[in-house]
Amino acid sequence: MSKTNTKIWSFGAFSLDEASFELTQSGVPVAIEPQSLRVLIFLLRHRDRVVSKEDLIEAIWQGRAISDWAISGAIKAVRVALGDIDRDNRIVKTIHGRGFRFVADAISTDREGGRGPKATVFVRVFRSTGDNAEADYLADSLTEDLIHSLSRHDALTVLSYNTAKALGAEAPGDIYGVTHVIEGNLRDIKSRIRVSTAILDAKTKNQIWSERFDLTRDSLLAGHDLIADRLLAVIAPDRSLAARKPRGTVNSKAYDAYQKGRYAYFRYEPQAFAQALSQFEKAAELDPDFANAYAQQAYCRTTLYVFGLPGSDETLGPAEALAREAIRRDETAALGYARLGWVLGYLGRPEETIAAFDAAIARDPENPEVYLAYGETMNRLARPQDAGPLLEAVFSKDSFLPPSWEFPQGHCQLLLGEQDVAVGHFQAVLDRVPRFIPARVQMVRAQWEVGDTDGARQTISRIKNIAPRYSLAHARRMFPYPVRKEANALTEALSGAGLH
Repeated sequence: MSKTNTKIWSFGAFSLDEASFELTQSGVPVAIEPQSLRVLIFLLRHRDRVVSKEDLIEAIWQGRAISDWAISGAIKAVRVALGDIDRDNRIVKTIHGRGFRFVADAISTDREGGRGPKATVFVRVFRSTGDNAEADYLADSLTEDLIHSLSRHDALTVLSYNTAKALGAEAPGDIYGVTHVIEGNLRDIKSRIRVSTAILDAKTKNQIWSERFDLTRDSLLAGHDLIADRLLAVIAPDRSLAARKPRGTVNSKAYDAYQKGRYAYFRYEPQAFAQALSQFEKAAELDPDFANAYAQQAYCRTTLYVFGLPGSDETLGPAEALAREAIRRDETAALGYARLGWVLGYLGRPEETIAAFDAAIARDPENPEVYLAYGETMNRLARPQDAGPLLEAVFSKDSFLPPSWEFPQGHCQLLLGEQDVAVGHFQAVLDRVPRFIPARVQMVRAQWEVGDTDGARQTISRIKNIAPRYSLAHARRMFPYPVRKEANALTEALSGAGLH
């Protein structure tokens, strides 16, 4: 949205200030995720007509292929924030077959005076240069850390890390209202890490500031904080620094190992989880109180067990113990509870699973990854009716999601009997992550149940190419449905298509 022509919208007891990117009710701020607030602004701007799904996709997701879940999740979050949850929908109506329309009376006024518009920042993923491949993970972790650090300040609205990854070098659309673009590169030179960064005016593309920083691995954490503070001093010079948000460790070497682990497991390949696990173990050795390092070990050990890879544990006992150790080390962190819920879901303990995920959400209610893991766990417990609302919440909290995150939607639709819809979701995942085995396994069932037996057999062939030892036993371990009907349906499809 243009910061030179922003509006303040008033409707009922609500007021929406585009410049400060804030929704209030009777002067009290209303909790609403940035993604959903952008949808609301777009609906207000175009309240004279029906807004189609295609309109929203073009404005909010910049024309990318997304599912209806993304739109329905954002619309639902708008309605919840506005208290518009009655069947009649007095504020935002669904016009069946056409789209959505803002129908309440609304008045707009030009924004005047005050401290000026709130800066909106887009941090591009930093580039790594040179011959050292390890610089890639350093650049990625710097990007993520700067986004988290700048997001602490109420002077700024900062686009998410997932948005930065998805957009790459592209410019965000007008609806995001970006005023400043941060970009830079990183070079790992023996004992030094050289970071060059710049701030650009989003409208003119002119560089308004640049600086170079020389760091060491021992000074990574302090260096990231220094860069974030310098960026804030340029973008919002009249704002004081916010309190530091703890990372879980003050040990730079432990943090470095942890970031290496995260970078490895985001490759979505089974073998990468063994590499990630070794890094998380190293992080915990370097800082025994680093709770998230234990939580991530639990996740990796669960994945290795599910895939039945060499060296994996014989049971999920060690994974559960690590998740509980993470909670013991830091009871306030969400990740330990989320990983515990993930393990308990595989163990078929639904009441404890739900309690763990609810505890994670209570500690970090804006984390889409927690909702996604919760939703997929409900799928594995054969409870798609519970998974659906959790997965909708994922899309109301972020603009762009990693490619594998569409898998739980397909899984949910498959369990609800919508095989054709499920095939579309699974294919969308595999187009971007061809080696993502869970999507291929469930694709077989969906193809088999719609009568595409040749397609199912071809998918089994692809699974065997990726993981030659993958078997029915592995599939049952990966999807341990407690409901016999679902377990039998998956086994029938896989065995019928040639997996033994």
